Order: sequence, then structure tokens, then C-alpha cells
Amino acid sequence: MARPVKHDRVKILEAASKLFWERGYRGVSISDLVKETGMLAGSFYSSFGSKEGIFIECIHRYAAQNAEIYKAAQKAKSPLEQIENLMRNLVAESLKHDDRRACFIMNSLLELAPQHPKISEILRHYLGLSETWIEQRLDKAKETGELDPKTNSKDLAACLFGITYSLRLKARAKESPKRLRHYQKTVFAALVDPWRIKKVAQ
Repeated sequence: MARPVKHDRVKILEAASKLFWERGYRGVSISDLVKETGMLAGSFYSSFGSKEGIFIECIHRYAAQNAEIYKAAQKAKSPLEQIENLMRNLVAESLKHDDRRACFIMNSLLELAPQHPKISEILRHYLGLSETWIEQRLDKAKETGELDPKTNSKDLAACLFGITYSLRLKARAKESPKRLRHYQKTVFAALVDPWRIKKVAQ
């Protein structure tokens, strides 16, 4: 008796993610996914259950990949430099793809909320983690004397978080790399510099 075909789950999710990125959640059917992934319909349903099931796995996969950008940003010693590194890394990541894909999570949330509450809740969870990452570094910057202790970390994190996604949207709108980097640098300075503690020369 022939053995069942084993599928590479990573490659399947990669193919499905590409399809969702190109067409959006609504623009992809089960038959599209079966054709793109090379799975039989029965294998697809037993592995993922539904289109929603594989889409959620694609979200988790993207978030895990995105986490590496945050880890790379943490190589800087200064908390504020870590935040600016994150923004630089996001610009570089956005410019890496010819189709300027923007953010899979943000794209999906804009398309699906509030019609798909289960998926939207997962997407908001990951967005919340990103904003919290920034807020934690702002708190650390206050502790280390980089920022005024009166800085409202939560409010400033919300603004900086918004900039990270506007960078992705600008990249998708085909802004030139030069203008995109200038925007990143200028807006970061405009938001953060008023709260920096000025070092007095000895």
C-alpha cells in the first residue's frame, strides 16, 4: 500500500502566505490554496481545518519572522537607539521586496476587522506586543537618564508605533529609499528629542 505523501509545513505556509499577501484573505479560496500548496483537499482539511485555520498559522509564522527584526534592534546599548534601529530595520525590510508588501498583520487587520473577530483579536495581540516593546524601551531610557522622567512612555510609544507602520505604508506607496529614510529620521527626532535630557558639557 502506498504511503501518504508527507508535506513540508514550512513550505506550505510560505506558499499560502504569498498568496494571502498578493490577494488578501477574501481573494483566496480553498481551491487556490490547494493548487498553490500542492496539497490534496483532504490533506489540507486534515492539516488546517479551514481557510481561517491556515491563515492564522500564516499570521503566527509572520509574527515569528518579524520578531527577528526586533531582536536585531536590541543590539544597540541605548534604549532609544534600539527603537531607532527598529525603524531603520523596518525601512530596510520594506525596501527588500520589489513589490513593497508593507506589513502582513496591518494589511490583514485593515481588510478583516471587524467582520472576523477571531482573526482580528490575534492580529491586535501582535500589534500590542510591538507597541509594548517600544514602551518598555522608553521606560528604560527614563531609568538610564536618556529621557525626562516626566515623559509619558505609553503616549510616546503609541506615536512611535504609528510611525513604524506609516513607514511600511510609505514604502508600499513606492516612496524613494532616500525620502523614506529621511522621513524616519526626521519624525523620530521630532517625537523624541523634546523629551531627551540634554547632557551638560564638563
